[in-house]
Amino acid sequence: MKQMEVTKKKIGGNTFYIKPFPAFTAANISGELSSVMAPIIGGLAGLIDGKEADEFMDMDISEAVPSITEALGNVDGDKVEHLMQRLLITYKNISVAGVATDGETEILDMDMANEIFCGEIDEMVMLCAEVVKVNFGGFFKKVADRSGSLREVIQKKKTTVSLSGASST
Repeated sequence: MKQMEVTKKKIGGNTFYIKPFPAFTAANISGELSSVMAPIIGGLAGLIDGKEADEFMDMDISEAVPSITEALGNVDGDKVEHLMQRLLITYKNISVAGVATDGETEILDMDMANEIFCGEIDEMVMLCAEVVKVNFGGFFKKVADRSGSLREVIQKKKTTVSLSGASST
């Protein structure tokens, strides 16, 4: 069963076990995710240069954290917090083992997330990116396959936004 497949990711001193969302949960999150991701993808334009969607989704997340963090500065903080809670906590789709759990594997909850990520917001962003890859990575690849390279799609979007008189960032 796809829903039971677990992706294991080591971030900082913790090992996270990510289970995919049910299909309708992922669909529900996708609108909110796209509204937050649009400025992030725009902020990642330099890292995307020459990459196809599958290469972009497979790149080392730590390379993108500075761009992601900067782009998040252009998004409403309440939206970012709400989305991060949905990606990491609400659906109990992530378990963690590390120092904060005395090496035991536990479902990530709000208290545990606050303990693990206090002073380590970059690691929380990295975990969110991994959850997005697990749940939506195939979507980005399929969109790019139908629409051309990821760089071309972003460039078209920037051109469309520029032509409409809005800011292209």
